[in-house]
Parts: sequence; C-alpha cells; structure tokens
Amino acid sequence: MKHLLYFPFFYIKEVIVGALMIARDVLLPGKRISPVLLRVPLGTLRPRQRLLLACLISMTPGTISIGEEDEGRTFIVHSLYGGSNPASVIAHLKRHYEPFVARIPI
Repeated sequence: MKHLLYFPFFYIKEVIVGALMIARDVLLPGKRISPVLLRVPLGTLRPRQRLLLACLISMTPGTISIGEEDEGRTFIVHSLYGGSNPASVIAHLKRHYEPFVARIPI
C-alpha cells in the first residue's frame, strides 16, 4: 500500500526533472543529449501491466517506449540521455517503475 502513496510523488518529480533537462538542452548551448535505444528486460507482467508501464515510460520527458520483444519479456525504449550509461537507465526503470506496476492488480 505504501508504494501507491509514494509513486505519484516520485513520478511527478520524474516528469518535472525530465522536462527541465530537455528545456535546458533546448535553451542553452552545449547539448548533453546522447540518445540510445535500450532493450529493457522485464519480469513477469500481465499485458495490462505492460501497457501501463509503456505509458508511464512514454509520458516521462526524454523517454519513449517504442515496442516489445520476446513475447513481452523485453521493452525497447528510446532515451535521450542514456547513451553515455545505458545500464543506469535500465536499472532506474527496473528499480522504480517496474515494481510499482507489478503490484497493481490489473
């Protein structure tokens, strides 16, 4: 139950930080963007949970979920800031987004 209270605040912070990073790179010289396509392995999620996860990823500025492979066991995600350290973006999605979605009974 605690995760249901925590996640909305976490997600609002993610959206604000992502929007500020993109605004900084649009308005200031010296681009920090390093786009990359990531393959994010997923745990056991039902189809609606995968849909929710894809929507959350896509609504966060700087990332977009563009597909799934291996019958839903892997997401393909485009990240504007993951080129220099793709493993950290994958770990962030798996540590913060996936556990929340896995607990939702949909």
